[in-house]
Amino acid sequence: MVFTFGLLIFQLMIMATADCSPNLDNAVVEDLLTMLVKHKGSDIKNIRNWRYIPAFTASLSYTSTKNINDKEIVKFDKVWTNNGNHYDPNTGIFIAPREGLYQVSTTVMSVYGKYVHVHIWQNETRTVGLYPGTGYNEATANIVLHLKKGDKITVRGGDSTRSYLFSSTSHYSMFSAYLIA
Repeated sequence: MVFTFGLLIFQLMIMATADCSPNLDNAVVEDLLTMLVKHKGSDIKNIRNWRYIPAFTASLSYTSTKNINDKEIVKFDKVWTNNGNHYDPNTGIFIAPREGLYQVSTTVMSVYGKYVHVHIWQNETRTVGLYPGTGYNEATANIVLHLKKGDKITVRGGDSTRSYLFSSTSHYSMFSAYLIA
């Protein structure tokens, strides 16, 4: 069934490019994409609804060394994207607006001669950790989490009071999440 549907779309695209104007071409492709999204059973019925997908990216923008205590929430202050305003840079907390699978990522950089140790947290549960070592080293963690509406995602200090996070106007340390399904 899926193969047949895909073959039909491919044939229609070939026919559209062979005999149609560019304006009609775009309309046909747009209609085909809309049909495909509906066929897959997605709750996103129109591909133009990207504005409603919960997503954010934030980074540290200040130039300094930050000592991060155990379980202290890192507040990523420079917000690049914040669809729906579900990330609060004042608290460092992302709150899931609806249930689903979310891609969560963070990158941190250690200070020269020091180390940094952090984890991604879901509510009060510690998930994956990062330990980039010492000397301006970076580490990145990516995780897909099943979140319920109201779940909180944070990046927090690791198991020590001697963790030093490097930040600068080059935005080496960042945090992001977005709904994938």
